[in-house]
Amino acid sequence: MMILRAGGTAIDAVEMAIKVLEDREITNAGYGSNLAMDGVVECDASIVDHHGRSGAVGAVAQVKNPISLARLVLQHTTKTLTLRRVPPNLLVSQGATDFAFEQGMGVLPHDALVSPAAKERWVRWREDLKHAERRELKKVKAMEAARKFDDPEEEIRNNMRSEHTRNLLQNNYDDRSVSPSLSDDEWKTQASSPKTNASSQTTPESPQTPQSGRSAESNQSSRSASLQVFTDPRGPPPSIRESSRNALINSTETVPTLGNFRAAAPMSTHYEMDDTAMSDIDDTAANHWTVGARPGHGWGDGSSGGESASSSDGTLQLPSLTPSPPPPLALETPLSDIPTEELKPGTPSPTLPVSNERTTHSSTTSIPMAPYASPPRTSSLRGPPSKEKEDHITDTVGAIAIDAYGNIACGASSGGIGMKYRGRVGPAALVGVGAAVVPVNAEDKLKTCVATVTSGTGEHMATTMAATVCAERLYHSNKKVKGGVFAETHEDEAIKSMIESEFMGTVKNSNSAGAIGILGVKKSRDGVYLYFAHNTDSFAIASMHSDDSKPVCTMSRSNGNGSIAQGGRAMRYRKK
Repeated sequence: MMILRAGGTAIDAVEMAIKVLEDREITNAGYGSNLAMDGVVECDASIVDHHGRSGAVGAVAQVKNPISLARLVLQHTTKTLTLRRVPPNLLVSQGATDFAFEQGMGVLPHDALVSPAAKERWVRWREDLKHAERRELKKVKAMEAARKFDDPEEEIRNNMRSEHTRNLLQNNYDDRSVSPSLSDDEWKTQASSPKTNASSQTTPESPQTPQSGRSAESNQSSRSASLQVFTDPRGPPPSIRESSRNALINSTETVPTLGNFRAAAPMSTHYEMDDTAMSDIDDTAANHWTVGARPGHGWGDGSSGGESASSSDGTLQLPSLTPSPPPPLALETPLSDIPTEELKPGTPSPTLPVSNERTTHSSTTSIPMAPYASPPRTSSLRGPPSKEKEDHITDTVGAIAIDAYGNIACGASSGGIGMKYRGRVGPAALVGVGAAVVPVNAEDKLKTCVATVTSGTGEHMATTMAATVCAERLYHSNKKVKGGVFAETHEDEAIKSMIESEFMGTVKNSNSAGAIGILGVKKSRDGVYLYFAHNTDSFAIASMHSDDSKPVCTMSRSNGNGSIAQGGRAMRYRKK
């Protein structure tokens, strides 16, 4: 408000308002945003002026204030480029970071944008993801085993193909050997001798006498001696069927591939990957928040770089830009999804530390830690928030401003969903989805214009163009009815109908929940009208005009079960 009272533009006010929110840890924008699967903060932001011109950045890392970078992109669109090139209004990923560096904006290390609370959420969500992948891996193995048992012909064909592959690889070894190749009879003898010997020793119908036993041993030793010259000392190459058929394997360190079979140690051809326990949390309380190993590099696609890789990255430990106490050690312990019957006798439970002793602290410790063996707190993904702390402001932020010249502008900024894919672009970076402006028509006597910002499930909002559709409904004060025609109505009903019919009606067949929250401002000669609506549990709004001494803040709450809560505020111009 100080910027507007000092004669600043609406774009300046929007940028400053969102920058303040980005610097606060409690919001999912800028510092303290949700982390992607590889533990990196990637933010989205967009800004739109009163002409409808826009600048946006998506999945940008190492930038403290993405909204300021979006403002730079907007300013860059007004410049004329050489050779009649068209300036971009949306930059993403590394290209956006490079553009920020070229424009003189500071590029920070990845750790500077990670807050302790965001890291704590990422550690627990990462552990939950690993447990879910292990369960899916077991299901795939069980289905494959059942399929093999039910279809013996398919198993025979697979064995023939596997044997053919082994023979080709073995021939490759023999080509490099100076010894002569084996004949067809010797190959058959070598392939069938272990099974024949095993069956002859275990078949009850053919009892062996001492002489026959000695003769069998001598024959076996002579056969093995004759084949020793032609057998590769490293054994046959391991099976690659597991690595080629199973897409849920988190690491290739223990799964043989064609590229590393020559360096593999002798192992059984019927290879199975053990379901080893995965742990990302050090049991040592002294150095838990100070030192950590570097994370695996394969987390960009949901896989880890190895079971020994730790998720407690030491580079994520820089001092908080917004001071906040580190979470208790109990919060660092992930909840286990492993059934109790899967734990071996004598194996400690993975959910709680082994020791039940309380952690002691000296009198100089500024922030006491919780009991070491206290039960871990559930994350927001596991159920409704606790009664003690109902409000968790961890979502997209947006702002709408109108300056003294009557110009309107809006902007949005977000850190995206937690554990998202690297490079995922959210609605805050998409003009028309996360932010939209309907400019003033030159022939409109009322000089009406509308700006909207939205938050919610970005993929659904992109499908329905939520911000643009809502702005159009508010501008024309109509709603879509049966038959696809529009009927005139008031603004409250227009925004409610848009959520019920055009948003929820479109995404009702989706597997994910269709959450949305909308903030809209309609300006005309009569005054300024603020409208909001949401189907989420809560929605935080604050507004202020030039005659207010302090902002008016509201925490709107719905009745749950997807019901729509809405409200608004009317602000009239003061007559001079």
